[in-house]
Amino acid sequence: MRRNLVFLLTLSMIVAIALGTANPSGVKAADKPALEISWFAWPPCDALGKLVTTYPDATVTVKCPPIGQWHDTIFTDFVAKSGVDLPILDSQWIGEAVKGGHLAELTDWMNGNMDVADYVPSALSAYGEYPPNSKHYWGVAAMADVMDLVYRKDVFQKANIKPPTTWTELLKDAQMIKSQSLAPSGFAEFWCGAAACYDNVQTAWNQIAWSFGGELWNPATYKVDGILNSPENIAALDFAKELYKTGPEGSGNFGFGETVDAICSGKTAMTAIWVGFGPGFLDKKGCAQSDNLSYAVLPGEKKHVLTLGGQGISVSAYTKNKDAALAFLKWFESKDEQLEWIKVGGYSARLSILATDTFLKAAPYNAVFAESYKLVKDFWNLPEYSDMLIVQGEQLNLAITGQEDSKTALDNIAKAQQAILDKAYPDGPPKGVSAVTNLNATMAATASK
Repeated sequence: MRRNLVFLLTLSMIVAIALGTANPSGVKAADKPALEISWFAWPPCDALGKLVTTYPDATVTVKCPPIGQWHDTIFTDFVAKSGVDLPILDSQWIGEAVKGGHLAELTDWMNGNMDVADYVPSALSAYGEYPPNSKHYWGVAAMADVMDLVYRKDVFQKANIKPPTTWTELLKDAQMIKSQSLAPSGFAEFWCGAAACYDNVQTAWNQIAWSFGGELWNPATYKVDGILNSPENIAALDFAKELYKTGPEGSGNFGFGETVDAICSGKTAMTAIWVGFGPGFLDKKGCAQSDNLSYAVLPGEKKHVLTLGGQGISVSAYTKNKDAALAFLKWFESKDEQLEWIKVGGYSARLSILATDTFLKAAPYNAVFAESYKLVKDFWNLPEYSDMLIVQGEQLNLAITGQEDSKTALDNIAKAQQAILDKAYPDGPPKGVSAVTNLNATMAATASK
């Protein structure tokens, strides 16, 4: 049976070649380089897997491990000087990856192969710049993302309200909706602060803090204590406590899945969630409230700042196919392919793409995205990111769920994070060009080992 199968396959190839249909491009599959990309399991990763099948110059495979394995899978391979050619890293991992010598620098390549001026500046910085403000880049935008407000139209009509323009107004609406039983709850959010939930509560609260006039740290001085635990941030954390009370039972442990379910099942009137989860809201079979949902820009307060989401794509320092990897990046970042990217469910950081009718009409929330993404801000892009993130998540969750006083929680975070930075940078923050020079020397030494 096996011999017959081999014979039939061989015969079919001979016939195909004779007909000129085996390889219309004229390029043998065996001659194409093989490239691998690693991301995590969510709708955009599946979308990228579809898009890369149209790339003509290499065979590209996209891996989508669970989010809890995403970081460790990539960095374990880095330590072994192996792994995928094009890792997609969360914005805050750039510092860790660069300091370890794991990425190829893209600064000169970007200037010669990309329309850099067409990108949202904060995205260029967040997805690839290290050290901060150095103008040295190690990644380009893979997936732009920002949170939007998803709400039930029927509840808003009964309540005779419109999408709120301030967080204070949103809280009042959520309280009214719950007190009048117009929906089981007013506002659901992913308030989970456990390490397994990664940056859930942090990203949810950061944009409230920034909008209330607070800051997480001073990137020029690397000071946290006295900045994070400011009166503005205490007010923002007290506010989040009240907002939490309008949510579903158990929402202190909500991650992305539970938050999507809360709005899709009708358990809540509104939520804030990443646009990357948008395709799930359009699935009428998976989301019972699909036809009843609408979308709006999340509000501001004293300022209007939203948390930057999404990730950048980099070239591994250990790839054996660097030229092929760079060629793929040029193709992916081109205007034509960025338009194709949005058609399959991706999001672009290019201003010209966000302004096109193709983008604006591709999904009911895309116009909201285009307006929202211009308001984004990121948090620390440092090698110490993971340690700083964990303490912030634990303490924010304790405060929001009413288990700790807001000032105490912020004091605890500020003290712990300041200790982390002081230990890592005993001489203060890296200084401009000298920091890059020292970094390049470290990477050269690492590569020679």
